Amino acid sequence: MLQSITKYITSIVLALVCLINSFGNLIGVGDIIVTEPAETTLTSQDPTYDDSEDPDSDMTRAQLAAFLNSESAKIAENGSYKLSRTSSYTDPVDVGAGTDALNKLIEGISDGDNIDTVVGGFLRIGTVTAEIPDDYADDDFLIKATALTADDIKNFKYENGIYKFTLENVSNPKKTGETSFSRFTNDFYTHEEVVAGIAEFTSAVTVEDSNVDYKDINVELTVENGKIKSLRYSYNFDAAMTLKFVVKINGTLSATTANSYSEIEY
Repeated sequence: MLQSITKYITSIVLALVCLINSFGNLIGVGDIIVTEPAETTLTSQDPTYDDSEDPDSDMTRAQLAAFLNSESAKIAENGSYKLSRTSSYTDPVDVGAGTDALNKLIEGISDGDNIDTVVGGFLRIGTVTAEIPDDYADDDFLIKATALTADDIKNFKYENGIYKFTLENVSNPKKTGETSFSRFTNDFYTHEEVVAGIAEFTSAVTVEDSNVDYKDINVELTVENGKIKSLRYSYNFDAAMTLKFVVKINGTLSATTANSYSEIEY
């Protein structure tokens, strides 16, 4: 008798569980049985990375940051890709009344050069193309093992297979990772590099001060089968320098830079 009652109670419990699960599935709650979440891989078709419903999702930005950090480290270690970088003045060097004197000094040192070409030299104005790792390119131009956080990624969106985001504007970044820009790339110059660049060209001109504001920092990447296939970034910057050539001379300039990495393999 007791055994029959036990079987009866067990049957009722099982029936209730089935009923709860069936009702839960009907209203979209799902099975009450706990299962381990499946591991997901970021792909260019992954709808969870479309920010149309929740553009400021911490989880979305955190996952993208972790993915980019992981994959860029692999590329930096043993990847191959095509590099194409262009930087150009939007406002050439302006040193006011000191322009003619500096240009005459520079012309005497290097025929055909002027303040724009000299400053542009250490600001790396111009176009660079290379196939990495076969061709030489400035180390600062190469893909860096990034160290981004979720908070670094702003205005994140996914459009037509391309992940897009921006980084915060920054003034005078160092190459030691204190800012989102320097956690993403080394493709910028510091005050110390400006001083060294001028000193290498001539000792007649010294840099007493400099200030550089980087802005409009945009990043785009495409992903196929869980791997980065292309990466592009661009930024604008405004610079101000105090030079000394007999007297102090204040100079300004503005420029824009775009760097793209295509056909990435790793």
